[in-house]
Amino acid sequence: MSDDTLTLARALNYAAEMHRNQRRKGAAQEPYVNHLIEVMELVARVTDGQDAEILVAALLHDAIEDAGATAEEIEARFGTRVARIVVENTDDMTLTKPERRARRIATMADKPADSRVVKIADVVSNLRSLVLSAPAGWDIERKLNYLEACRQLVDAGRGANAALEALFDEAVAEVEAAVRGDRPMNIDGREEALRHLEVEMGQHVHLVYLPNTQLRWLTGADIQKLAQEAAIFFPSAAIHEAHATFDGKLRKILLARIRTDDSDAVVAFGQRLCLAFEQEFVGIEVGGRYIRVYADDTD
Repeated sequence: MSDDTLTLARALNYAAEMHRNQRRKGAAQEPYVNHLIEVMELVARVTDGQDAEILVAALLHDAIEDAGATAEEIEARFGTRVARIVVENTDDMTLTKPERRARRIATMADKPADSRVVKIADVVSNLRSLVLSAPAGWDIERKLNYLEACRQLVDAGRGANAALEALFDEAVAEVEAAVRGDRPMNIDGREEALRHLEVEMGQHVHLVYLPNTQLRWLTGADIQKLAQEAAIFFPSAAIHEAHATFDGKLRKILLARIRTDDSDAVVAFGQRLCLAFEQEFVGIEVGGRYIRVYADDTD
Protein backbone atom coordinates (compact mmCIF):
# COMPACT_ATOMS: atom_id res chain seq x y z
CA MET A 1 0.00 0.00 0.00
CA SER A 2 1.42 3.40 -0.98
CA ASP A 3 1.85 6.18 1.57
CA ASP A 4 -0.76 8.30 -0.26
CA THR A 5 -3.35 5.51 -0.15
CA LEU A 6 -2.75 5.00 3.55
CA THR A 7 -3.05 8.73 4.20
CA LEU A 8 -6.34 8.92 2.30
CA ALA A 9 -7.67 5.91 4.20
CA ARG A 10 -6.74 7.58 7.50
CA ALA A 11 -8.38 10.83 6.40
CA LEU A 12 -11.59 9.06 5.37
CA ASN A 13 -11.73 7.26 8.69
CA TYR A 14 -11.11 10.53 10.53
CA ALA A 15 -13.80 12.37 8.54
CA ALA A 16 -16.31 9.57 9.11
CA GLU A 17 -15.60 9.66 12.84
CA MET A 18 -15.80 13.46 13.13
CA HIS A 19 -19.09 13.66 11.21
CA ARG A 20 -20.55 10.35 12.40
CA ASN A 21 -23.77 11.83 13.85
CA GLN A 22 -24.34 14.41 11.13
CA ARG A 23 -26.62 14.26 8.13
CA ARG A 24 -27.25 16.59 5.24
CA LYS A 25 -29.98 19.17 5.72
CA GLY A 26 -32.09 18.06 2.77
CA ALA A 27 -35.25 16.02 2.90
CA ALA A 28 -33.33 12.83 2.09
CA GLN A 29 -31.13 13.28 5.20
CA GLU A 30 -28.07 11.63 3.61
CA PRO A 31 -25.09 10.85 5.87
CA TYR A 32 -22.88 13.94 5.85
CA VAL A 33 -19.83 11.92 4.86
CA ASN A 34 -21.47 11.40 1.44
CA HIS A 35 -20.95 15.09 0.75
CA LEU A 36 -17.30 14.96 1.83
CA ILE A 37 -16.60 12.00 -0.44
CA GLU A 38 -18.31 13.73 -3.37
CA VAL A 39 -16.15 16.84 -2.87
CA MET A 40 -13.03 14.68 -2.75
CA GLU A 41 -14.10 12.83 -5.91
CA LEU A 42 -14.63 16.11 -7.78
CA VAL A 43 -11.19 17.35 -6.73
CA ALA A 44 -9.59 14.04 -7.70
CA ARG A 45 -11.26 14.15 -11.11
CA VAL A 46 -9.92 17.59 -12.04
CA THR A 47 -6.44 17.02 -10.59
CA ASP A 48 -6.02 13.47 -11.93
CA GLY A 49 -5.76 12.27 -8.33
CA GLN A 50 -2.09 13.16 -8.22
CA ASP A 51 -2.16 15.38 -5.13
CA ALA A 52 -2.99 13.43 -1.98
CA GLU A 53 -2.86 16.47 0.29
CA ILE A 54 -5.58 18.35 -1.57
CA LEU A 55 -7.74 15.22 -1.55
CA VAL A 56 -7.33 14.92 2.22
CA ALA A 57 -8.21 18.61 2.61
CA ALA A 58 -11.34 18.06 0.51
CA LEU A 59 -12.43 15.27 2.86
CA LEU A 60 -11.78 17.43 5.91
CA HIS A 61 -12.96 20.81 4.64
CA ASP A 62 -15.84 20.98 7.15
CA ALA A 63 -14.08 19.33 10.09
CA ILE A 64 -13.37 22.60 11.92
CA GLU A 65 -16.55 24.46 11.02
CA ASP A 66 -19.06 21.65 11.56
CA ALA A 67 -17.37 18.97 13.67
CA GLY A 68 -15.27 20.79 16.27
CA ALA A 69 -11.82 19.78 15.03
CA THR A 70 -8.96 22.24 15.47
CA ALA A 71 -6.38 23.40 12.99
CA GLU A 72 -3.67 22.15 15.34
CA GLU A 73 -5.15 18.66 15.42
CA ILE A 74 -5.47 18.50 11.64
CA GLU A 75 -1.91 19.76 11.19
CA ALA A 76 -0.57 17.16 13.61
CA ARG A 77 -2.39 14.37 11.77
CA PHE A 78 -2.12 15.45 8.14
CA GLY A 79 0.38 18.26 7.81
CA THR A 80 0.64 22.03 7.48
CA ARG A 81 -0.75 22.37 3.96
CA VAL A 82 -3.87 20.31 4.66
CA ALA A 83 -4.55 22.34 7.80
CA ARG A 84 -4.07 25.59 5.88
CA ILE A 85 -6.55 24.58 3.15
CA VAL A 86 -9.13 23.50 5.73
CA VAL A 87 -8.75 26.76 7.68
CA GLU A 88 -9.14 28.77 4.46
CA ASN A 89 -12.40 26.91 3.81
CA THR A 90 -13.75 27.52 7.33
CA ASP A 91 -16.24 30.31 8.00
CA ASP A 92 -16.19 32.50 11.09
CA MET A 93 -19.39 31.26 12.74
CA THR A 94 -19.58 34.29 15.03
CA LEU A 95 -20.70 36.29 11.98
CA THR A 96 -24.23 36.35 10.64
CA LYS A 97 -25.00 34.32 7.53
CA PRO A 98 -25.04 37.41 5.23
CA GLU A 99 -21.72 38.53 6.72
CA ARG A 100 -20.19 35.09 6.18
CA ARG A 101 -21.40 35.03 2.58
CA ALA A 102 -19.98 38.50 1.88
CA ARG A 103 -16.62 37.59 3.43
CA ARG A 104 -16.36 34.39 1.40
CA ILE A 105 -16.81 36.34 -1.82
CA ALA A 106 -14.51 39.21 -0.78
CA THR A 107 -11.62 36.91 0.18
CA MET A 108 -11.99 34.25 -2.52
CA ALA A 109 -9.59 35.79 -5.05
CA ASP A 110 -6.78 36.12 -2.50
CA LYS A 111 -6.76 32.43 -1.54
CA PRO A 112 -4.24 30.01 -3.05
CA ALA A 113 -5.45 27.92 -5.97
CA ASP A 114 -5.65 24.70 -3.94
CA SER A 115 -8.01 26.28 -1.42
CA ARG A 116 -10.18 27.67 -4.20
CA VAL A 117 -10.33 24.24 -5.85
CA VAL A 118 -11.68 22.68 -2.64
CA LYS A 119 -14.23 25.48 -2.22
CA ILE A 120 -15.47 25.27 -5.82
CA ALA A 121 -15.85 21.48 -5.52
CA ASP A 122 -17.80 22.06 -2.29
CA VAL A 123 -20.07 24.51 -4.13
CA VAL A 124 -20.69 22.06 -6.99
CA SER A 125 -21.70 19.37 -4.49
CA ASN A 126 -23.99 21.77 -2.66
CA LEU A 127 -25.62 22.92 -5.89
CA ARG A 128 -26.41 19.34 -6.88
CA SER A 129 -28.02 18.79 -3.47
CA LEU A 130 -30.12 21.90 -4.02
CA VAL A 131 -32.05 19.92 -6.63
CA LEU A 132 -31.68 16.36 -5.40
CA SER A 133 -32.50 17.04 -1.76
CA ALA A 134 -33.04 20.67 -0.80
CA PRO A 135 -33.57 21.73 2.84
CA ALA A 136 -37.19 21.65 3.93
CA GLY A 137 -39.09 24.83 3.19
CA TRP A 138 -36.83 26.15 0.41
CA ASP A 139 -38.99 27.59 -2.36
CA ILE A 140 -37.90 28.36 -5.92
CA GLU A 141 -36.89 31.93 -5.11
CA ARG A 142 -34.64 30.87 -2.27
CA LYS A 143 -33.00 28.19 -4.39
CA LEU A 144 -32.32 30.68 -7.18
CA ASN A 145 -30.90 33.22 -4.72
CA TYR A 146 -28.55 30.53 -3.38
CA LEU A 147 -27.51 29.65 -6.91
CA GLU A 148 -26.69 33.30 -7.62
CA ALA A 149 -24.59 33.54 -4.44
CA CYS A 150 -22.66 30.45 -5.57
CA ARG A 151 -22.10 31.98 -8.99
CA GLN A 152 -20.71 35.17 -7.41
CA LEU A 153 -18.38 33.18 -5.18
CA VAL A 154 -16.95 31.03 -7.98
CA ASP A 155 -16.65 33.99 -10.35
CA ALA A 156 -14.55 35.72 -7.69
CA GLY A 157 -12.17 32.75 -7.58
CA ARG A 158 -11.85 31.77 -11.23
CA GLY A 159 -8.45 30.74 -12.53
CA ALA A 160 -7.88 27.98 -9.99
CA ASN A 161 -8.77 25.00 -12.23
CA ALA A 162 -10.39 25.29 -15.65
CA ALA A 163 -11.85 21.77 -15.64
CA LEU A 164 -13.53 22.28 -12.27
CA GLU A 165 -14.87 25.67 -13.27
CA ALA A 166 -16.37 24.06 -16.38
CA LEU A 167 -18.06 21.47 -14.12
CA PHE A 168 -19.43 24.32 -12.04
CA ASP A 169 -20.81 26.12 -15.10
CA GLU A 170 -22.46 22.87 -16.20
CA ALA A 171 -23.95 22.37 -12.72
CA VAL A 172 -25.32 25.93 -12.66
CA ALA A 173 -27.08 25.43 -15.99
CA GLU A 174 -28.54 22.07 -14.96
CA VAL A 175 -29.65 23.28 -11.52
CA GLU A 176 -31.29 26.44 -12.84
CA ALA A 177 -33.19 24.53 -15.50
CA ALA A 178 -34.27 21.88 -13.01
CA VAL A 179 -35.40 24.39 -10.38
CA ARG A 180 -37.29 26.60 -12.82
CA GLY A 181 -38.80 23.71 -14.75
CA ASP A 182 -39.21 21.20 -11.91
CA ARG A 183 -37.53 18.54 -14.04
CA PRO A 184 -34.76 15.96 -13.63
CA MET A 185 -31.15 17.14 -13.59
CA ASN A 186 -28.26 15.66 -15.56
CA ILE A 187 -25.19 14.75 -13.49
CA ASP A 188 -22.25 13.19 -15.32
CA GLY A 189 -24.57 11.89 -18.03
CA ARG A 190 -27.12 10.44 -15.59
CA GLU A 191 -30.61 11.82 -15.24
CA GLU A 192 -31.26 12.37 -11.53
CA ALA A 193 -34.84 12.94 -10.46
CA LEU A 194 -35.84 15.71 -8.10
CA ARG A 195 -36.64 14.55 -4.59
CA HIS A 196 -39.55 16.36 -3.01
CA LEU A 197 -40.98 15.95 0.46
CA GLU A 198 -43.92 13.81 -0.59
CA VAL A 199 -46.89 13.99 1.73
CA GLU A 200 -50.30 12.49 1.10
CA MET A 201 -52.59 15.27 2.22
CA GLY A 202 -55.66 14.70 4.33
CA GLN A 203 -55.96 14.17 8.03
CA HIS A 204 -52.42 12.97 8.65
CA VAL A 205 -50.87 13.50 12.06
CA HIS A 206 -47.54 15.31 11.95
CA LEU A 207 -45.06 15.09 14.83
CA VAL A 208 -42.68 17.90 15.69
CA TYR A 209 -39.80 17.00 18.00
CA LEU A 210 -38.17 19.66 20.18
CA PRO A 211 -34.88 17.81 20.75
CA ASN A 212 -33.47 19.80 23.69
CA THR A 213 -30.05 20.12 22.11
CA GLN A 214 -28.84 22.06 25.16
CA LEU A 215 -29.59 19.10 27.46
CA ARG A 216 -31.38 21.32 29.96
CA TRP A 217 -34.25 20.48 32.32
CA LEU A 218 -37.54 21.26 30.58
CA THR A 219 -40.30 22.82 32.68
CA GLY A 220 -43.96 23.64 32.52
CA ALA A 221 -43.00 27.05 31.13
CA ASP A 222 -41.43 25.31 28.14
CA ILE A 223 -44.62 23.32 27.56
CA GLN A 224 -46.66 26.52 27.72
CA LYS A 225 -44.29 28.26 25.31
CA LEU A 226 -44.45 25.40 22.83
CA ALA A 227 -48.24 25.44 22.99
CA GLN A 228 -48.26 29.21 22.34
CA GLU A 229 -45.97 28.81 19.35
CA ALA A 230 -48.16 26.02 17.95
CA ALA A 231 -51.25 28.20 18.32
CA ILE A 232 -49.72 30.71 15.88
CA PHE A 233 -49.94 28.10 13.10
CA PHE A 234 -52.62 25.58 14.03
CA PRO A 235 -56.08 25.59 15.66
CA SER A 236 -55.10 22.70 17.93
CA ALA A 237 -52.06 20.66 18.95
CA ALA A 238 -51.28 18.00 21.52
CA ILE A 239 -48.10 18.59 23.55
CA HIS A 240 -46.29 15.63 25.12
CA GLU A 241 -43.27 15.22 27.36
CA ALA A 242 -40.96 12.37 26.41
CA HIS A 243 -37.43 11.05 26.63
CA ALA A 244 -35.11 10.41 23.70
CA THR A 245 -31.53 9.39 23.12
CA PHE A 246 -29.24 10.65 20.38
CA ASP A 247 -25.57 11.56 20.21
CA GLY A 248 -25.23 8.97 22.95
CA LYS A 249 -27.13 11.06 25.53
CA LEU A 250 -30.55 10.53 27.14
CA ARG A 251 -32.55 13.73 27.37
CA LYS A 252 -36.04 15.08 28.00
CA ILE A 253 -37.79 16.31 24.86
CA LEU A 254 -41.15 17.78 23.93
CA LEU A 255 -43.43 16.57 21.14
CA ALA A 256 -46.18 18.46 19.34
CA ARG A 257 -48.75 16.28 17.61
CA ILE A 258 -50.54 18.25 14.89
CA ARG A 259 -53.30 17.43 12.41
CA THR A 260 -53.15 19.60 9.32
CA ASP A 261 -53.24 19.42 5.52
CA ASP A 262 -50.50 22.05 5.21
CA SER A 263 -47.05 20.46 5.37
CA ASP A 264 -45.42 23.84 4.64
CA ALA A 265 -46.93 25.15 7.87
CA VAL A 266 -45.36 22.25 9.77
CA VAL A 267 -41.96 23.13 8.29
CA ALA A 268 -42.45 26.81 9.14
CA PHE A 269 -43.46 25.84 12.69
CA GLY A 270 -40.28 23.81 13.06
CA GLN A 271 -38.20 26.70 11.79
CA ARG A 272 -39.82 29.07 14.27
CA LEU A 273 -39.14 26.65 17.14
CA CYS A 274 -35.44 26.58 16.22
CA LEU A 275 -35.30 30.28 16.98
CA ALA A 276 -37.76 30.41 19.88
CA PHE A 277 -35.99 27.63 21.80
CA GLU A 278 -32.46 28.24 20.46
CA GLN A 279 -32.27 24.75 19.01
CA GLU A 280 -29.67 23.66 16.46
CA PHE A 281 -32.45 21.74 14.72
CA VAL A 282 -36.04 20.58 15.19
CA GLY A 283 -37.25 17.17 14.01
CA ILE A 284 -40.37 16.85 11.89
CA GLU A 285 -42.23 13.67 11.00
CA VAL A 286 -44.49 14.19 8.01
CA GLY A 287 -46.45 11.33 6.49
CA GLY A 288 -44.19 8.78 8.16
CA ARG A 289 -40.97 10.47 6.98
CA TYR A 290 -38.57 12.15 9.38
CA ILE A 291 -36.55 15.23 8.48
CA ARG A 292 -34.61 17.86 10.38
CA VAL A 293 -35.13 21.59 10.03
CA TYR A 294 -31.98 23.48 11.02
CA ALA A 295 -31.65 26.80 12.79
CA ASP A 296 -29.38 28.26 10.09
CA ASP A 297 -32.05 27.65 7.46
CA THR A 298 -34.39 30.16 9.08
CA ASP A 299 -32.89 33.49 7.96
